[in-house]
Amino acid sequence: MSGRRNTSSPEAPHGFRRGLVLFPRTFGPGVIAFVAMVVVALVGATAASAYWPASGTGSTTAAVATLAPPTNVTVPATSASNVPVSWTESMGTPASAGYYVTRVTGATSMLACGSGPAALIAGTGCTDTSVPEGTHQYVVTAVHLSWTASSIASGNVTVDNRDTINFIVQPGASVTAGSPVQSVTVELRTALGLKLLLAGAEVSIGIGNNPAGGSLSGTLTATTNIWGEATFAGLSLNKADTGYTLIASRPGYSGGVSTPFTVTAAAATQLMVTGPAWGTASATATFGPFTVQRQDAYGNPVTTGSTDVALASNSTGAKVFALTTGGATVASVTIPAGASSASFYYGDTKAGSASLIFNATGLSAAPKPVTVSAASAASLVFSPTLITAEKNKAISPAVLVMAADAFGNPAEAAVTIHSSSNCKNLKGNETPAIAVGGTATFSALMFNGKASACILTATFALLSADSNTFEVP
Repeated sequence: MSGRRNTSSPEAPHGFRRGLVLFPRTFGPGVIAFVAMVVVALVGATAASAYWPASGTGSTTAAVATLAPPTNVTVPATSASNVPVSWTESMGTPASAGYYVTRVTGATSMLACGSGPAALIAGTGCTDTSVPEGTHQYVVTAVHLSWTASSIASGNVTVDNRDTINFIVQPGASVTAGSPVQSVTVELRTALGLKLLLAGAEVSIGIGNNPAGGSLSGTLTATTNIWGEATFAGLSLNKADTGYTLIASRPGYSGGVSTPFTVTAAAATQLMVTGPAWGTASATATFGPFTVQRQDAYGNPVTTGSTDVALASNSTGAKVFALTTGGATVASVTIPAGASSASFYYGDTKAGSASLIFNATGLSAAPKPVTVSAASAASLVFSPTLITAEKNKAISPAVLVMAADAFGNPAEAAVTIHSSSNCKNLKGNETPAIAVGGTATFSALMFNGKASACILTATFALLSADSNTFEVP
């Protein structure tokens, strides 16, 4: 009986070889059969295959497995010449022995991260160094013996290897608004971080992070010396806040950003008053609150020191100030140290326009205009005081009813008029008359017939007023 062989791929697991079935001995010698099996990987993975030649006759079985590809290959959208690449490991059986990375640029592919089929990466990340400018994608391939399984391509990464600008003298940690920032110096560097000795290159400087919307003043362009360095002196910012940065830029270069710094308020020079534009006439301070704030010349709140602010008004009415609504009358308000402002309330019995006036040593202050409206109507008065009438004729002159608040200011009111019970034939009083500027006008009042001892009564809410007694001949 001729010799029989039972061989399997050396890359197949031992279980695969044990799964081969021994050929039956009943077949005659000299009979040679070849059995070939092709194993196709699962959908989504790179195909992995194994081939077993066998002599003799009979049947065979084999167990197969699939090498899963790595997933989630990730790169940044933009990068300098060193590009970080990461991925999620190949899962399942058999386990990957490692990975190699391919950089794809258009139709060109090349090995990356110093990896290859014979130089595998054990982890799930690497850095591709010295990558040329352009747009690239990355593919990661898992390896198990001679099997391979490749990922789908990563997203695009755009590499920009421009030269850069670097701050070598940073701004001070704090600067006063309007005062010069400590001189700052920047240098030109190559894309690889080496100092670029280039004289006569113009570099511009501006605000990077701008938390308060400030403005940068001074000479905003400087020229590099033979060492490729440019110095900016006399720069200043006008708005106080924390977290400012400066940014240096030049066409064709990646801009440099300074360390953060703070701008503090300068000395107080002025008072700024805010508050409601109008209020209601009152004998107590119920109009407000108003806020008086001390500021520097750039409008920054100032919290240093204590400031007394005298309060006044040009109103001809009785006016009062208080620290709380309806509180005790005061003549001034104090802005304490550690605060930039203080509040107060105002009261005025005179309706109309007025200006609140402020005075503090060494500080300017613009008057605060306010409008005081009349309070609710508190009285009604007929005008003229003597009314005369004739039957079937409109009362002339027209009947006027004056509405006023408790302080004598003309007030708004919807006035109605009716006649006394013995003069029921009054016409023209069917609808109320609105007191405009404190005066309600009735121009069509008429008696249809004679009447004696008539009285007109004007009413609004709980208010009422009677005219004189008159005859209608």
